Amino acid sequence: MWIGSVSERFYYKGEDLFLARSSQDLELKKFADGHEQAFYLYDLEPFEERAQHYISCFGPEARIHYAMKANSHPEILKRARDLGLGVDLVSGGELQKALNAGFSREQMIFSGVGKSKKDLELALQDPISQINVESPMELDRIGEIAKSLKKCARVAFRYNPNVNADTHPYIRTGFKENKFGMDESFLPELTDLLKRHGENVRLVGLTLHIGSQLLNVDSSVEAVEKTIPVYRYFNDLGHKLESFDVGGGLGIDYHSDNYESEFQRVEEFARRVRPQLKSLGCRIFAEPGRFLVARSGILLAQVEYIKKTAYKNFVILNTGMHHLMRPSLYKAYHRILPLKKRAESSSFLCDVVGPVCESSDVLGYDVSLEGEPQQGDWLAILDTGAYGAVMASSYNSFSRELEVCIDLT
Repeated sequence: MWIGSVSERFYYKGEDLFLARSSQDLELKKFADGHEQAFYLYDLEPFEERAQHYISCFGPEARIHYAMKANSHPEILKRARDLGLGVDLVSGGELQKALNAGFSREQMIFSGVGKSKKDLELALQDPISQINVESPMELDRIGEIAKSLKKCARVAFRYNPNVNADTHPYIRTGFKENKFGMDESFLPELTDLLKRHGENVRLVGLTLHIGSQLLNVDSSVEAVEKTIPVYRYFNDLGHKLESFDVGGGLGIDYHSDNYESEFQRVEEFARRVRPQLKSLGCRIFAEPGRFLVARSGILLAQVEYIKKTAYKNFVILNTGMHHLMRPSLYKAYHRILPLKKRAESSSFLCDVVGPVCESSDVLGYDVSLEGEPQQGDWLAILDTGAYGAVMASSYNSFSRELEVCIDLT
């Protein structure tokens, strides 16, 4: 398994930026040639390596469901399917995309706090493997729809363990202040609803997910430990649960290509929770998204203008928050590298910004580029495979970004 470093994954040969791959290193400028607008370039090698690592850590008896909200490009979904992954989806639209990519309904779990009646009907007309329930009212709706369709819905309760994960507050999902999941105060009502809908709803598991971009597994382990007694509670009531879904959320180091620490984090998480869950006799589910796909994406963009003021320099690109929302929404950091170094000049300190009429349209503050760029140069914004294109918009009526997969066959 290839685990790279910053000097290996992206490197310069002369003035040109290259992407290292196991089979053939690629000059990124060649992909930009002929393009007039920004585009995402996807290399699926890291996705495959990381999926295989997740499977090896949790074992063949576990079911790994790719969280397709991170990136639902058809080629990425097909690769996930070919690797034997299931899929975690959060809308009827994602369910349809998963079907189009060749996933069976047995490979699907349906998360999300706001499933519409139409979403649930789509999931239940030919029942999927599991619907993750976020509230008693949702469970009641599922029961009524399943009854009308003469089906039995397989559900798991999303437990909120009140764990304050160390991540950005906008992507923290397992704390008492968050809208996600249900704590122990919901248990009596849920138990009553299971009795009421007994013929049309079957409780098959528990699930949790405490947040995204987690760089320490302690909070994830704590969440599992807090949820185990609830699993036993429902088992003792005779529900015969089958699965325990540990969620996803493990992050990456956006400041470097420190693959080794990322892989070790998955190993540590699996090592610490597998023995505890083995005692329950359940099957482990997991829902990784960012960990699998973030390293697979590069946003390539062209310099429209260089603007120098008395206060700072601006490099204005033909991409921005309408293509990559994360820096504006979360103050997220992405490394930015020129496809061609300007060796004749020293490093160039600037803000890299987009064309959108918002002051928040900044892709990178105080970026030190390898030499002063020129109009028409291309820049690579790294590690944009997760929560990039899927969060894009047409704000200001700009064109939507393109998505291109590397295909060397």
